[in-house]
Amino acid sequence: MKHTLLATTALVAMTGAAAAEITISGTARIGMVTTEGAAAVAAGTAQTLGGHALTTAEIASLDAIGAATTVAGVYDATTYNLTTTDVTFTATTDAAQVTKLDALLANANALLLTYDSTTAAAIDTAAERARVLADIAVMENLRDQVTAKAASAAVAKQSDTTVGKNRVRIAFAGSGTTDGGLTYGFSARADHSNTSTGGSQYISGAFGKISMGDLNGGDEQMVGNLSGVGSSGAGSHQEFGYQSSSHNLGYSVSMAGVSFAATTDLVRGADATATGSNSAMGLKWSGDMGGATVGIALGTSKIGAVSEDSMSASVSMGGLSIMAVSHSNDNGPATSTDAAIQTATVAHAVAASAANLDTDTTGLSLSYAMDAMSVTAYTRTESTSGVADKDYSGVGFTYNMGGATLKAGFVDANDISIMDFGVNFSF
Repeated sequence: MKHTLLATTALVAMTGAAAAEITISGTARIGMVTTEGAAAVAAGTAQTLGGHALTTAEIASLDAIGAATTVAGVYDATTYNLTTTDVTFTATTDAAQVTKLDALLANANALLLTYDSTTAAAIDTAAERARVLADIAVMENLRDQVTAKAASAAVAKQSDTTVGKNRVRIAFAGSGTTDGGLTYGFSARADHSNTSTGGSQYISGAFGKISMGDLNGGDEQMVGNLSGVGSSGAGSHQEFGYQSSSHNLGYSVSMAGVSFAATTDLVRGADATATGSNSAMGLKWSGDMGGATVGIALGTSKIGAVSEDSMSASVSMGGLSIMAVSHSNDNGPATSTDAAIQTATVAHAVAASAANLDTDTTGLSLSYAMDAMSVTAYTRTESTSGVADKDYSGVGFTYNMGGATLKAGFVDANDISIMDFGVNFSF
């Protein structure tokens, strides 16, 4: 077998430095990806008024919301009726019911725009705002049930698609050691011919390692992702959406099998619009247990008002590798928009402020290597409150031919099939 190595090492003499080294290497791939289309969806059936008759409990709730105000044009507690006449509802689902709901909804939305936490006028607490939002949700839900609905449009069939996937990358790395024992280095790459991408630089010693540039967050560095399949990743659905993936300053240290990493993003120039926290950190222990290499990692990050916790467990023994990863993202608290302050005062009986929908993601991957061949499988599930779960799974194999590796993978991406096949090269 003939194999050409296109890696270059250069030793550079530098004042005040013991030695410096620069290496050049490359990767490339050729292949294709086929993605399944979607079946045609027939037009929906129109719904007419009368589809839902209000229940006794629903009528009572709406009657309370529509109770008369004591002073015309001024909101009273728990009501959105600005007149001195009660707005009442019946079990009859006719256009009049919709008209009444529309009027109350308009008043409730107008009241919502008065939110200002700095004044006692209008809505001045997050809890009062939450009560108004809850009432609006009730009215909108009931309106949807009693109002007429137009037929949904038909969706045409989407055909399968097959695209070519090819790429070449040239990677540059440099490292050196000072007379004082500090090590330093950099990494960068060029894609295809002239397109360059940002790299990273570091300096390290007994104190640990300080890095700058294009860095993954400290939580992602420690917790990691599942093993993927295919020549080009088949959509890369094995990866978790770390919110800290674009940090540019990091610190890491390892000792006695324990590793720690912390990162942040230094806001620069036109990027100086970020507010709130922007940090991530991770902690990992790895060691030998009965001949198996075991790893346990924890990570956390906070970007703005959104916090994310992650953890992983891995074990490797012989040719078998197993990894499990879990994420929990709270997606931040409910948001609000200050607007012009309404002159009327409100004294709502209030409930606690509701948070945005949370997302939990879990996954597991297994790989087994047998000489030049390896087989990988993974599964990952995204669960968001109030939303149907999204499931992803994949299986694939690789065969190392010496410098060139044959790779194939099949992925079910939430009921959409993806097939990825090709050859990857290293130089």
